[in-house]
Amino acid sequence: MTLTLDTPIDTSSADLVDAADEHPLVARVRAFAHDTLAPRALRTDREGVSADTVDELRRIGLLNHLAPASFGGAELDKAAERRVHEHLAYGDFNTWLAWAQHTGLIVHFTTLAKSGKPIGEVGERVLRGEVLSGTSISDARHYPTRYVRATPTAGGWRIDGTVSWVSGWGINTLLSVAAIDPTTESQLLALISVNDERLRAEPLPLVAASGSRTWRVTFDGVFVAEPDIVKRTPRSEWDQRDRNIVSDVRSHVFGVSRAILDELRTTGASAVVAQAWEPQFARYRARAYALSDQAESDPAGPQYFEDRLALKVEVLRSLHEIARALVISRAGSGILGTDTAQLHARSALFLQVQSQNQQSRSAQLANIAASAPR
Repeated sequence: MTLTLDTPIDTSSADLVDAADEHPLVARVRAFAHDTLAPRALRTDREGVSADTVDELRRIGLLNHLAPASFGGAELDKAAERRVHEHLAYGDFNTWLAWAQHTGLIVHFTTLAKSGKPIGEVGERVLRGEVLSGTSISDARHYPTRYVRATPTAGGWRIDGTVSWVSGWGINTLLSVAAIDPTTESQLLALISVNDERLRAEPLPLVAASGSRTWRVTFDGVFVAEPDIVKRTPRSEWDQRDRNIVSDVRSHVFGVSRAILDELRTTGASAVVAQAWEPQFARYRARAYALSDQAESDPAGPQYFEDRLALKVEVLRSLHEIARALVISRAGSGILGTDTAQLHARSALFLQVQSQNQQSRSAQLANIAASAPR
């Protein structure tokens, strides 16, 4: 795959994201991220995202920012939502990661509510911003070699298997888990209480995003009643939708890159690095949003998967470069636990593997191999 950025780039999608700063909720998020999250990001990385932070997110309106106004939500549009993700990731990647797992349920129940379909008690609590949920879908990308199995039983489903990653453990109250019924090749989204007695969890010794409270969770015959199966999707349909997630450069990446560039700009000799890379990241951002929006506008038309994945590989490589520059600029102190340079560098490492499947992994490795001197 090759990437060319020398052709004209439609900046309209990125311009809308910038303009979203005028939205009152987005403005509150920006202030919270810059003034509260960023100054305590190192402590959060050591101690984990706190319940107090969840309460702050709730007060701001970020536990139901996409929900209908009838539930107290802000009904943010796509541009404003992207800006929220950028700001939170800028302020603290750990907090962003724990919070971002929750947004999928908001989207799901918002869609149901707008269609007039019943959403149940849990759906109402999600839309009112009363709970923070965790999510596990990544293991479904490894089907059939590794996955969480759903087996029909009287009144519902039996859930068995291990999910590799659940972020926000200890501050969320329920999980949305992608479980697969191999007999029908269908994928179910099951809601499971974190307090279920047939659920076991163990912390993961992460060195990146170590404050995100990311644990491994095992389900041993957990019963899920039929009403708590909130979605059924054919595997083929899910694979197509997931390919969009895997191929895109998503908003939080640009939040992390902006945090790094801002620190580079304020550090003597490293300002030249920021000056050199800021225009490039602006082009990356405009191109990423434009490609994603073009694909979404016509689901039956070209999806630009190859272009989107090539861009993602290039952006992640470039993110690694500017993170490395920030560590270098700190003249040794950048690898101390008291310096944000190492925190940003580890966040950049985490992003190399987030939302990864075999195709994206191969693309990244091929790009690295091709860059070797001949």
